Amino acid sequence: MSCCHCRWSYHFTPGAYSFSHYDLSIVQFILLLICLSSSGIILDRYRIWVATEQQGAINATEVAQAATQNRTLKTAPTRWALAWVELGMAWYTAYGSFWLFSLFILALSFKYYRPVFVVPNFTALIVGIFMHLFAFGVCIGRILSQSKNYQVNDYQESIIVYCCGLFIFALLMTFFFIIFVMKYHSYLRMRYGHQVPKFVQSRGPRTGYQDEMY
Repeated sequence: MSCCHCRWSYHFTPGAYSFSHYDLSIVQFILLLICLSSSGIILDRYRIWVATEQQGAINATEVAQAATQNRTLKTAPTRWALAWVELGMAWYTAYGSFWLFSLFILALSFKYYRPVFVVPNFTALIVGIFMHLFAFGVCIGRILSQSKNYQVNDYQESIIVYCCGLFIFALLMTFFFIIFVMKYHSYLRMRYGHQVPKFVQSRGPRTGYQDEMY
């Protein structure tokens, strides 16, 4: 059943169905830009923040108590945590480029209605589940590498905490995107799976000689 005047519902009307997924692609694109800008600013500015921003004070009394009790007080992150932040954000930015490319391919399905154009975006979203978790793990590992009272003692750590929340939000939205993309792919395969794209249909008829060659 279809309803031509209801453009936001899932009906078997090409314009209605592609329009709703067009809007969903816009949401994907906006979320992608936010995630890319967040990971990019950490990757680009982290060392500058450490060098230029005023760092949080260290409690001398707490340091003396830790030395008396023979326990380690971690007031600074380990080099391993710092290395994983930069490496993890670089990998996440690379994934964002692949996600962006898949959206460009997905946009072709709004014109040619071919299910094959949906596959790269579906693949990017599946990979995104692991990449969002990876980025969250890298950031939360950087925070937890210090003692409790010094985990958000500096400016760069506050930025990382906000990014942790963003990565979790992106993860939840990814499951939402996957459900819609799967439905869209199933619809295109059922309705247009055996049709030739328009850019192929526009070619002139072949001669008998060409048919024999192919």
